[in-house]
Amino acid sequence: MNIMPCIHALLLFASVIILIVAARRHVHPFLALVVVATAFGLACGLSIGQLAKSFGAGFSEKIYSPGLAIIAAGFVAGLAESTGASDRLTAIIDRWRWLGPSRIATLLGLIAGIGASPASAFALLTPLVRPIAGEKAQARVAATLALAISASHGLVLLAPVPIAAAAILGAEWHRVALFGLPLAVLLAAAGAAYVRWLPFAEAASLPLANEPFPAAELRSGGSPLALFLAAAIPLLLLMEQSLGEFPSEPLGGGPARELVIGIGRPLLIFIAAVGIMVIGNTRQGLKLLGDSTWTARVLANVASILLVVCAAGGLQALCQETGMAELIGERLTGWPIGALGGVLVPFLIAAVMKTLQGSSLVAAIAAAGMVQPILAPLGLGDINATALAALAIGAGAMTVSHVNDEYFWLVTDRAGLSPPRGLTAFSGGTLLQGLIAAAALFLLSLLV
Repeated sequence: MNIMPCIHALLLFASVIILIVAARRHVHPFLALVVVATAFGLACGLSIGQLAKSFGAGFSEKIYSPGLAIIAAGFVAGLAESTGASDRLTAIIDRWRWLGPSRIATLLGLIAGIGASPASAFALLTPLVRPIAGEKAQARVAATLALAISASHGLVLLAPVPIAAAAILGAEWHRVALFGLPLAVLLAAAGAAYVRWLPFAEAASLPLANEPFPAAELRSGGSPLALFLAAAIPLLLLMEQSLGEFPSEPLGGGPARELVIGIGRPLLIFIAAVGIMVIGNTRQGLKLLGDSTWTARVLANVASILLVVCAAGGLQALCQETGMAELIGERLTGWPIGALGGVLVPFLIAAVMKTLQGSSLVAAIAAAGMVQPILAPLGLGDINATALAALAIGAGAMTVSHVNDEYFWLVTDRAGLSPPRGLTAFSGGTLLQGLIAAAALFLLSLLV
């Protein structure tokens, strides 16, 4: 029996510990990630050439997505603060404050999770965190929003993860949707409750909400509608891209499909977000964008998290290069856990693969491919059971988000949390959501 995948998994666990210790000693996450990723790759036996190529590919991939969405959100937030649009939107939302900031964030997260990328969806919504939360609850609202996006992205059929799992397993779409939506709502509510239970040291303002340039003379007349649309329309484009990739091609095939998918690409999302905000605040927006000091401060505000996200992409690529996730996942297909409940096997395989290599979509596709030939032996061959298996893979593919996932670093930074606190608040939240989903799906498998 080859024990190398297990050794690689232990090395990853050690890497997580080292990153947390480095964070406690106030080492910048970018530097820590670069050094730890290099040491991890060498310890796993990768050659210098393999290490450099894989890390570079993962790094550059994240610059484009979610990198451009992060930069776009920085410009939108900067324009909103400098023109006063954020304050005016806060005044409007105050009329709906009785709903509760956490409920609003949960609802937005459930909708945004349908988008093709949870990290991009979260980034696009961060300029709305301060207007929704006010001055005292921004960290809680950001964490609640992130967990709701995670629940939706794993279980709502229109998101890429459950689409991929259902397509590979041959599950009926309407049954996946019937079981998945209520479960996503349950997990989003559980995430919100978990965040409320945690003690938070609230920050007065979060990184993307900082005013990047003191422009008091401009802080009047900013358009709250432009701020809302600058977040909503790019998010709709991201969701449209997800719909365009649906196997049944509901928005058309051929050139039409390519157009639909292309509209949701990061470049167009960036142009749409910044363009809407500038058009809605034409005089102030053009003046600010023409100020090199102001734009430099906006870019400085997002440069740190952008580099961290890209470095996390490099670590993720190295985790995938080792192949440990696929090898350990294949071993799990033979575990006797199927005797306890067949639906737990696809969940466990997807969760282990997600934890080990960081990408939810990769975990869902690989896990579905492994589970599909053994559906009948697991007792998951009928229509309802196959749909539950697809959802189990989707839930597992969002469990657990940690240091080899760029989404973890983006959420941790935007919520104003240290990496150790991020592991508790966000990674712990995704673990709780995964366990609740597994229990709920197991019970459903006994009833349907």
